[in-house]
Amino acid sequence: MEIEKIKEKLLEKMENLEIIDAHEHLPPERIRIEKETDVFILFSHYTHGDLLRAGMSEEQYKSLFNHEIPLEKRWKIFLPFWKKIRYTSYSKAVLLSLKKFYGFDDINDGNYYEISEKIKEFNKKGIYKKVLRDTCKIKFALTQCGTTETESEILIPLMPLNKNGEMDTLENLTKSPYNEKNRIKAIDDLIEEYKKYILKSKENGAVGFKTMAFPFGIPDRKKARDLFNRIMKGKIKKIEAPVLPPSIIGTNPIFDYVHDEIIKFVGEQNLVIAVHTGYWGDFRRLSPENFIPVLKRHPEVKFDIYHCGFPYVREALNLGKEYSNVYLNFAWTHIISQKFAIDALDECFDLIPVNKIIAFGGDYNLPVEKVYGHLVMAKEDVATVIAKRIKEKIMSFEDGFEVIKNIFFENPKNLYNLTKRN
Repeated sequence: MEIEKIKEKLLEKMENLEIIDAHEHLPPERIRIEKETDVFILFSHYTHGDLLRAGMSEEQYKSLFNHEIPLEKRWKIFLPFWKKIRYTSYSKAVLLSLKKFYGFDDINDGNYYEISEKIKEFNKKGIYKKVLRDTCKIKFALTQCGTTETESEILIPLMPLNKNGEMDTLENLTKSPYNEKNRIKAIDDLIEEYKKYILKSKENGAVGFKTMAFPFGIPDRKKARDLFNRIMKGKIKKIEAPVLPPSIIGTNPIFDYVHDEIIKFVGEQNLVIAVHTGYWGDFRRLSPENFIPVLKRHPEVKFDIYHCGFPYVREALNLGKEYSNVYLNFAWTHIISQKFAIDALDECFDLIPVNKIIAFGGDYNLPVEKVYGHLVMAKEDVATVIAKRIKEKIMSFEDGFEVIKNIFFENPKNLYNLTKRN
């Protein structure tokens, strides 16, 4: 059978596949439905970057969401740039979602107003269930929206680990992540407040905590304590951020020490550390290889490596190859570039046991509709890679579909201990 035929059969069988969406930023539904919406809700979040790279100014972008400006005027600002970004992977997710929920193949002069009216009509209570559960077959979505009060049985919270940023000023050293009324006077107080924050988040349903693959130094309690005391006495106002290249590390002993202590505590609570790697701002600071010392110090902690480290793909894949406590999460990757995601998946299956691969995370906030478009793209990418392997007789069709079920559902369920969730 030809690869395309195998792929079609896989996609057809995947239509009713139950999904765990392993990374979102979706806020409580009421925040979305309280927003005044029109066609431009589809261009919030990641298409922002594409529009700016195409030449749109930040001021122009912000004007798209200013409802005091007539829709027609905003459309005229937007149209030249839409023509430039229409073929990116970010825009493909827009168009797939547009077709599914609003019935249009494209957005143009003749339909932007009608699309806007349909979006307003759709933007009401129940939109999350309609998109996530009914359409996408998503049982759970792990969301990072800064609160455990997700107000939905579908949304499972995953909280920020570094709630006080990089701990480089007096302000964020003396501020408790647990209770702002608690005054922090010593570095041990700061760690205890973080432990309270972790325990309270767990009690309220959090299944993990997210950090970034910064270039950490070796944790040293004495250096951290001495620096903390100097800051408290006003001798230092601010610690400089780590300098580039990423191999130059350890410029903030407080952050290095406290971060390491709370990672250990998260692991003791049988929770997961999710790690943003690669693409974001100055991505040189976020190479997956920065995290190797942390992985070596904490073999008992489970780490979910986000975004396959793009563009440091092989570095991320090698973490999964080298460390038993590392899982590879393809969240975001399919809308960064489908070509990249397909190539990374293909190599991932060569390198890594299939129980350590997580296929999908939509990675959206307000535009919940686009989760659907991203999921379609993720299924396309996975089916492309599995079909090739079935064609090459590396696996049977039945085994291939079993792998698909694992990477879309069983693996994130097991990693995040979701078995007992309703």
